Amino acid sequence: MINGVGSGSSTTVDPDTLAPPKDNDTAKAASSGAGDGAQEKATEQGSALQAAETQTSVWDSFLSNLPEADPDYENPLLSIPGTTDYASDPSKYNAYVASVLVDPADTVADEDLPANYNNPSPQEFVSWHPAVQLRYLRDHFSDADIQAGNTVIGSGSNQVGVIRSDDKRSVTIVNELTKSRIFQLTKSEQERLANNSVFKTRIAPLLDLLPNADTDLASSRAVITKQINDEINDVKNKALTNKTESKDQDKFNADKQAYIKQLEMLRDNVPKSGIYAPSDLGAEMQEIVKRFERAHAYFDVKLPNRHGTLKLADDFITPDNNASIDRGYAVFIEQEQRILAIKQAEQQMLSAGGITNSDGTISRLDLPTLVALIQNQASLKQQAIITMRTEQLTQLNQLSQVYAEMQRIVNETLKAFKKTGKDADGEVWKLQQSLGSSSSYTTAVVLMFEDWASAGPHPVEKEYSITRPTHDILSNSPSGSGNRNEFKRTQWERFSTQLSDAVTLLNPQLLTNDINQDNREQNRSYEQATGTVRRSFDLNIQIARGFS
Repeated sequence: MINGVGSGSSTTVDPDTLAPPKDNDTAKAASSGAGDGAQEKATEQGSALQAAETQTSVWDSFLSNLPEADPDYENPLLSIPGTTDYASDPSKYNAYVASVLVDPADTVADEDLPANYNNPSPQEFVSWHPAVQLRYLRDHFSDADIQAGNTVIGSGSNQVGVIRSDDKRSVTIVNELTKSRIFQLTKSEQERLANNSVFKTRIAPLLDLLPNADTDLASSRAVITKQINDEINDVKNKALTNKTESKDQDKFNADKQAYIKQLEMLRDNVPKSGIYAPSDLGAEMQEIVKRFERAHAYFDVKLPNRHGTLKLADDFITPDNNASIDRGYAVFIEQEQRILAIKQAEQQMLSAGGITNSDGTISRLDLPTLVALIQNQASLKQQAIITMRTEQLTQLNQLSQVYAEMQRIVNETLKAFKKTGKDADGEVWKLQQSLGSSSSYTTAVVLMFEDWASAGPHPVEKEYSITRPTHDILSNSPSGSGNRNEFKRTQWERFSTQLSDAVTLLNPQLLTNDINQDNREQNRSYEQATGTVRRSFDLNIQIARGFS
């Protein structure tokens, strides 16, 4: 029979004390052949003893039954994971666990084996109790094959892959795996899975995972590592074309480390896994690279030349001398450095099993607190993304206002046309807007759309793939003086249409939706963290009540 699954033990156990009843006076009286009076007396005495016996706490009874001969078993619960004693000498707790956790395969008696035990179909194997499955693996496969993941039941098209867990207490049916379940496995379990033929030929192609039938684990790691290294090199070698001074080069090289280090963290984690999802990894890398490309676009912009005469003014990207773009770049870099710091702290916490103090010691964390901290860090990373998106929205709205101002100016010019019919073709007007110093907002807006003075694209235009419409608004000939040029109605109308088309593409709705979604995810992270701590507290209270 399977212990704890089939029929119970022949020895009764007191549920309050976790110990078998003792040979007390009640038992002696019952076996002595005494009369009813003696039995009555014995019963009363037994009741009193029973009441006294139940006063012993479960905790005391549990500790009293611990082995005493082996010093490794002495007070094992004082050395549980998360404590200082465990960190200095985990052998006590580990030895104790090994002594009380029986190998499930050992609990299956020969008489309880299924009739088809030696030659099961895959369907029959899957239907067995896990203890029977574990014994089957032990009886029919070598330990080397089990460790390597060469454990398949059935033949041909009717096969199931089986992976034994690291603790040897459960099995995983490969055919039933999902992507999320796969990445919950330990590294060694993933490595066994990566060598399983059912996984490589059926599950990996279905879920777009590596290794597969064409690529082994070593080759998969090489492919993934190269993919990440290529992205790292692209970021490192991204050139500046508009800001070439050494101080600008040095600043940008320092700032880009926030992106490079995140990619390097992905690369350093490659050997720590046995299964890889190239599409998921690619998406994660592209999120980092996309944020880098945005920062690069905000940094590598031309500075406008604000000359005294309008005909010499050029390289206008914004109406505020690029102050808004500089602010946007500062926000993006600050938040990226924040994300990097959170990721580094999270990785350090997970690898150390706790929080590293300033003196180098480690404060161990229980599981609920660890989960709560991870969820809190996820929320903080989400807040950094929200801050970036909010700045993107601000930049988009400011550029939209610039386009709206230019549309207003063109519309005022169109209002100047009066003639109709044949006479309309001969009517021309220059821009109906007086221009002053290039430092004024309206004049700077006009220079942004003047074909000679414009330096586009603005980083927002670049991100939205918008080509800024321009017009020969001013005279820039050597003999000219920056005077406004005259055009027909149809020419001004065409320019107005181009402006309207560009404004349509500057739609903030998608960005607003992303911010709202990010806020919901951030709130959910806090709710999950709070719920985890609350459930842990409630569970601890219940356990404490059981020991009282």
